[in-house]
Amino acid sequence: MERTYSASTISRTRTRRADFRSHEEMHPRDNLLPALAAEYAKNREVLAVAIGGSKSTGVDDEWSDFDLYVYTQSECGLETRKQLAQTHGVRVDVDNRFWEPGDEWIDESGRHVDVMFRQVAWIEEQLARVLERHEAAVGYSTCFWANVLYAKPLFDREGWFARLQQRAHIPYPEALRAAIVAKNWPILRNTLSSYRHQLARAIDRDDPVSIQHRVTAALASYFDIVFGINRTPHPGEKRLLAIVERRCELRPEGYARDVRTLLRLAAAGAANTLSAYDAVMDGLDDLLRTAGLVGGFRPGNTARSVKLDAFVEHVALWTADIERSRAFYEKYFGAAAGSIYKSARRPFISYFLGFPRGARLELMQSPESPSKGCAHLSMSVGSREQVDRLTAQLGEDGFQVRGAPRLTGDGYYESIVQDPDGNEIEITV
Repeated sequence: MERTYSASTISRTRTRRADFRSHEEMHPRDNLLPALAAEYAKNREVLAVAIGGSKSTGVDDEWSDFDLYVYTQSECGLETRKQLAQTHGVRVDVDNRFWEPGDEWIDESGRHVDVMFRQVAWIEEQLARVLERHEAAVGYSTCFWANVLYAKPLFDREGWFARLQQRAHIPYPEALRAAIVAKNWPILRNTLSSYRHQLARAIDRDDPVSIQHRVTAALASYFDIVFGINRTPHPGEKRLLAIVERRCELRPEGYARDVRTLLRLAAAGAANTLSAYDAVMDGLDDLLRTAGLVGGFRPGNTARSVKLDAFVEHVALWTADIERSRAFYEKYFGAAAGSIYKSARRPFISYFLGFPRGARLELMQSPESPSKGCAHLSMSVGSREQVDRLTAQLGEDGFQVRGAPRLTGDGYYESIVQDPDGNEIEITV
């Protein structure tokens, strides 16, 4: 079974007709995109070309541009890219590096084409960050996951992109959901450096630029949480109100009205902007409490910590033959293995196996450790702060702390404690 999709695993055979996907179902009246895909596919370093953005999800309109993603093992030649852009465009920008590396042009008919070039290893790492390590960001935590998940491939050399999408088609990780709340909710108005605190100071100073900046940043975290609550990958920065209405079953009451009111008042620099901000966040807090993701809330209580329900994140087993064990759980229990982890510090390898429901399973092998048996139970508590707090509390209560909170070699923040019977408990984000 294919599990690791690094560039080194992709064979560089000649381009086959089967590598190209029919574009007729998406845009039967436009052959521009498959023609472009065929041009980029001539480069042996290109593994896939896919269409993304609104045109890949069917919500495009007359103002939508064409977003193409070219996945490469190394950078494409600039001169070839320039020639291709100038062939199709009357106004051309090549080698933009303000955001993702890319080229843009507008053709004679007014169509705007935006081509972005992504390294294979980079996009694989973006998926690992959220789907394996469950790391949240401040806003837009799962955008790259959504981009891969909803993209429509036009060219796929040897099925690499199909395998990447298969990797992305998994249930929304509960640990990621909790991490997004833990990362974004406190900074909305529950810390001294919260967006609400910064917004209040900007209003007092009559600073319209700062008011807009803080409101925009707060809404990025707000929508990150809303999509996380609904276990829905974040679609990006456009059409958010409409997409929430269409895709999210759990929504703050009156969210569209409240968000529009906040934006209108903030643009006008109105004195009641802060009240409108609180109305937006009150609705979110109610939703979080209903979902059981936070405890009670009282505006202005900055001493309160985030309260998240702990759950079993994974169980770890030692094995004498890790590949044999992986195959066993895949064949008989429908597990999907992530990429293998190899420690750089000691002879240790492991797989994380996901299942359609419930906790994950970690298989571990090392000549320095037992060949079989349960290694530890991992409990997720939602944030690094909660890991630190709970570890300290257990130590104060007399339980043995076997490992202080730290960032491990495979990217997890965790501590290790023992329960009353001496079983090891891994406390993680």
